Amino acid sequence: MSTYSVYVHIPYCKKKCRYCSFLSTTPDIKDIDAYIKAVSTEINLYKPFLSDREVKSVYIGGGTPSLLEPSHVEQLISGIRETFVVKEDVEITIETNPESVSAEKLKAMHTLGINRLSIGLQSFDDNVLKSLGRLHSADSSFSAIEKARNAGFKNINVDIIYGIPSQNIDRELKGIKDIHPEHVSFYYLTIEQGTPLYMDKIFRPLNDEAFEELYMLVHDEMIRNGYEHYEVSNFAKKGCQSIHNMNYWERGDYLGIGSGAHGFFKAGLPWIGMTAQARYENAYPPSVYISKLLDKPGNKRSEGIFPISRTEVLDKDAETLEYIFLSLRTWKHVDTALVKNRVLMKHLSDDGLINVQDNKLSLTVRGMCVMDGIVTELF
Repeated sequence: MSTYSVYVHIPYCKKKCRYCSFLSTTPDIKDIDAYIKAVSTEINLYKPFLSDREVKSVYIGGGTPSLLEPSHVEQLISGIRETFVVKEDVEITIETNPESVSAEKLKAMHTLGINRLSIGLQSFDDNVLKSLGRLHSADSSFSAIEKARNAGFKNINVDIIYGIPSQNIDRELKGIKDIHPEHVSFYYLTIEQGTPLYMDKIFRPLNDEAFEELYMLVHDEMIRNGYEHYEVSNFAKKGCQSIHNMNYWERGDYLGIGSGAHGFFKAGLPWIGMTAQARYENAYPPSVYISKLLDKPGNKRSEGIFPISRTEVLDKDAETLEYIFLSLRTWKHVDTALVKNRVLMKHLSDDGLINVQDNKLSLTVRGMCVMDGIVTELF
């Protein structure tokens, strides 16, 4: 039986971080109740279309999903299990922040079958956390990890942001070594237009040389501490690669549930009559999404309306470029027959940015630093 993944978007945060450009807003409790009911309604709409396939991973992301009460999470997971065919060894991940999880909430999540936790630590430096607009402290990060372990979680990812002015990367690496998570996502600070960090113009991106030096330092230290660098920004202990994220990077099918969520299916979207390879995006903001699924009193509509706001059909060129980009970011090879600029390929190989052997091309660690430029210029 073929497989796919399910992503559920929770578009709520207690406070938006200063660097964040993701789809999120501040809720009150009645918003969350209505939203979870709408998500449950959307899940049920897909039941007739996916009965011959298995769910291999579920990812509850956001936003800050740990703002949800255990009853909300139970409603989501029960809805997925009752509606879809779910693999026995399914990976179920939920994103959390240190300030929004208690020992009781973590224990409840684990009891519900969530077997992977992703915690947005971002830094082990209180000054850095403050500059990013985070609500937690370094001490609460360590406390959150301890609570998660006590609750029974044996597969924990932590997010760390690097490339921040005045940041001591050695402190961040030591923090990771101290808490020894199974998985680490290292994200370079990108200053998105419209965010407070962009508006105040205090932060400046590193130059190429400084970024390469920092990237290589992180790579070398993580490898030394027993992690595999299996994707441009991700490191995992043996056997702890993210099944859900690997499905994205391998161009697997995934169902996006919730306001602003994206989905992708190579065989099309039969629920709206599309048979070509396509991706879709759900309605945003949450109020619009909810209105498409629930009547004003908060009840399920008598006729199901898929809350899709936009679709995109991928042609062969877009598919090929996406395949190249995703393959290279996970250290896989691509056929050199796809390369359009053969002269540049020779130069990049001589410069140590790519490996070329037996008509196969892959990036080196240094090449990962300038991956976007390499893909754009070569293919």
